[in-house]
Amino acid sequence: MTLVGRAEDLGREEVVSFGLPLPPGLLSDAGRARVLDAAGAEVRAAIRSLEPWRTGGREGGVRSLLVQFRADFSRAREQKARVVFERARGRGDVEFVPVARTLIDGEGLKGPRVLAVLPAAWLCESLVVGPQTPAAESGEYAAYERFVERNFPGSLAFIDSQVYHEWLFDRTTCWYKMYARTGDRKFLEAAYTAAHFVRTHTKMEGEDAGIFTLKGPDLKYVYPRAMHVHYLLTGDERALEAGKAMARYCLKHQEPVYRPENIKPVALGVDPEKGRNFWTLRHQGYGLLGVLHGWEMTGERAYWEKARECADAYYKHQRQPPDGRPPDGSLRQDWEKYDPNEATFHGATSAWMMALLLDPLFHYWTLTNDRRVPEMVTKWCDFLDRRGMVPDGSKAYYVINCFAAFDPKEPPGAEGPDMEMHNAEMAYSFALGLFFSRDPRQRARYRARFDRLFPLAVKLNVNRPARAFNWAFQFSSQLVYFMRRAAG
Repeated sequence: MTLVGRAEDLGREEVVSFGLPLPPGLLSDAGRARVLDAAGAEVRAAIRSLEPWRTGGREGGVRSLLVQFRADFSRAREQKARVVFERARGRGDVEFVPVARTLIDGEGLKGPRVLAVLPAAWLCESLVVGPQTPAAESGEYAAYERFVERNFPGSLAFIDSQVYHEWLFDRTTCWYKMYARTGDRKFLEAAYTAAHFVRTHTKMEGEDAGIFTLKGPDLKYVYPRAMHVHYLLTGDERALEAGKAMARYCLKHQEPVYRPENIKPVALGVDPEKGRNFWTLRHQGYGLLGVLHGWEMTGERAYWEKARECADAYYKHQRQPPDGRPPDGSLRQDWEKYDPNEATFHGATSAWMMALLLDPLFHYWTLTNDRRVPEMVTKWCDFLDRRGMVPDGSKAYYVINCFAAFDPKEPPGAEGPDMEMHNAEMAYSFALGLFFSRDPRQRARYRARFDRLFPLAVKLNVNRPARAFNWAFQFSSQLVYFMRRAAG
């Protein structure tokens, strides 16, 4: 790794502190990790496990290590070091220092005094942000990397924004995924600042502990994933505590079963989510994501059982729609009851909101190998291919009218505002379908959709509106992983 001194007053006994995420199955004993300096000499270090792997409903080996040691930065502000796993440490351990004391400022908004930058290949193998392909190995999908580089500078204008909706869709995780795939310092520094901004704007006590204080109670603004990733990469216990508070909020407010009989109509011109009962795919996505990270952070069975409850509900919803009409592969709802300002279709769904649920469903699959997930994904992609795209295939409908299949007089959907800005998520959806599909004709359809959407997506400027950056990048990088695996 590369160690970069960032503070102005670096000394001879500078504490280097970082989290080192590990690939599954690599290490079962933190005592077998050692630190070597650039010359290959062992350095006295404090090393402990931050979290075990929790796959398949049980605990496994070490998922991430907290590594601390002292180094002389009085002359060289950039150095190299290695962590090796060949045998037990030969030099005595040193005492741990609270991570907060290794930062330039106590709140962490200015980052650490010494930054440890890890290689992209290692970060991707560690699965710290899920299965990923390093940017340098994107091959024919390298346009995605140019898409990232072109949009990143503009995103920094919102790194300390006090406007709540500029944080919608988890800006912190976007930057952490960019870092994991590139090993580039600039993404790590942005993510570090953003993580502490979100942490310091998280309510930690009371009935609504876990909420984002700039917004107030709203599940789609609660991001334990960001806190969890930050903890695995830094060992900062404050991020872990914030992530746990967020996860508890998600667990408490996640109701996966759609019950239209409990939803009262809302008047035109009224905020459909303010102070009322409702159900949307995007809230299901963030709720499930929070539950999954709650399980990984704590190992508490309530999270594991809730995740299964969610999968059960979505599988049943797709196969037996609550409206009683035949299934079509969507998870549909009465849109007039949710938001008549957008559409009044009594059987409708959203392609971009469903993408927000596909992401945690894939995460759930990596933890459980639940065979229903590939089925749900391909049924959805079949529906999206058949009913969800505008005639020229350049984007999806903003709201898809599922019942148009039963009545030719019904419009196919509402185009709504700026759906082309969601093409990265649409390309991701079909890439995930390709990853799971084994049917040649089905794969050909998905590939044709991807080939139409991907070039359109990577040409976009997604910093206006500011939240577009977040929806475009919070999970779309996995499309490179899916497409390269789908191609064999």
